Amino acid sequence: MFLNNYNYNFKLIPTIIFVVSFCCFIILGFWQIDRADQKNNLNTNYTDRQKEVPIVLNKFNALDEKTSLLWRKVELDGTFLNNQNIILDNQIFNQNAGFNIITPLKIEDSELIVLVNRGWYPNLKNRETIPNINTISGNQNLKGHIADFPVSGIKLGNNNIETLNSQIFRFQRLEVSELNYFLSANVLPYMIYLDPIIDKEFYGNFKLPAPDSEKNYGYAFQWFAFAITLLIIFIRLSMTRKANGK
Repeated sequence: MFLNNYNYNFKLIPTIIFVVSFCCFIILGFWQIDRADQKNNLNTNYTDRQKEVPIVLNKFNALDEKTSLLWRKVELDGTFLNNQNIILDNQIFNQNAGFNIITPLKIEDSELIVLVNRGWYPNLKNRETIPNINTISGNQNLKGHIADFPVSGIKLGNNNIETLNSQIFRFQRLEVSELNYFLSANVLPYMIYLDPIIDKEFYGNFKLPAPDSEKNYGYAFQWFAFAITLLIIFIRLSMTRKANGK
């Protein structure tokens, strides 16, 4: 046989390095597969909850456990607090930098406040330029779904809140305790993504709870490929041809 024509000399130190590296590559590959499966489970949970009967959000159920409300379709009535608009800075959408326009809404017949994500807008040429946010007056009936606060990409400076004018404030991140103080109200620990968007100039930018699971499968393939490549190299460097093939 072909393999019988070679001697194999596995030296201790190279063998230890190979075994450790090979195991690390295999572990990293399975870890990426596990990450992808976790993301797929989250997205499946989101899809299943979207099929459930919409929640009519009011003072009686708004404070239910957040995990039982996330990603559910929702309908609610309330009044926008137009003098406390929030720009959530550093939001990436379709690989473009921008910001989310968020307006607090007082739930009808309640003292509770919920943040309403009105959409995304690309960064303006001048950071000092103040975007135009339409005033929405009177009681509103809104539809959408419940989601966690978006994660900010970059935190700029130590000051989280910047006053742009008497009605618009720029936030680097959203935290319930800080929002309670800022709005002098009881703010719910989630927000509403509108469907449909009520401002035509903004873009709906909600993403799946855990996007890009395909990337994790791709990374897993790369780690396994590294492991196989390392195995081939290790065996090849350990082989020496027998004299006269004997």
